[in-house]
Amino acid sequence: MELDIDNISEYYTRMSDQELIRVSTQDASGLRPEVFEIIENEIKKRNLNPNLINGALAQNKKYTTEELEKYSEKLRKLPCPICGQTEQKLNGTIAHSVKSFLIFTTFKTEPFIACPQCLDKKNNQALISSAILGWWGIPWGLLKTPAYIFRNITAKKQNHLDNSNETMLSFTLSNIGVLETYGNDNTKLTMLIQPKDQ
Repeated sequence: MELDIDNISEYYTRMSDQELIRVSTQDASGLRPEVFEIIENEIKKRNLNPNLINGALAQNKKYTTEELEKYSEKLRKLPCPICGQTEQKLNGTIAHSVKSFLIFTTFKTEPFIACPQCLDKKNNQALISSAILGWWGIPWGLLKTPAYIFRNITAKKQNHLDNSNETMLSFTLSNIGVLETYGNDNTKLTMLIQPKDQ
């Protein structure tokens, strides 16, 4: 049973500004068309960034690779969030790591946006960590370690591409609402690409 429009409107009215911003930039995919008018009215009423409605709408569009490339360029021109260099364009990678302790094995896949050299370092760290600590769990350590080593080697081949690689395009698409809302705010975009462990 779908909620009626008055209940939906009341739901958004009760949201805090931060919750409304989060929905508009990250969680608007799949919303009913009439909900966008409610969100837009709340944004205006609270005098929030008017681009928030664009961020919400952007999450409900289909994009070509060329369109995603254009959005990703906003991120690729930023300073590297790890080393700070600005000479090379940023790209993305996923570091795959396995750690085992006899019968206990943990797996980690962590995305990074950074310069090609820092991406290589992240893949190398995950590769070395897996090669040293991954094998010691039975059965998953023995099974997963070679696969994760291979994934890091494969990911490194994508780190130095001239265009946005698959990881960068995927990151761009999953953050399209933020990019549409804050596309000209380098401070917000820099925060978006910061490694989660920093």
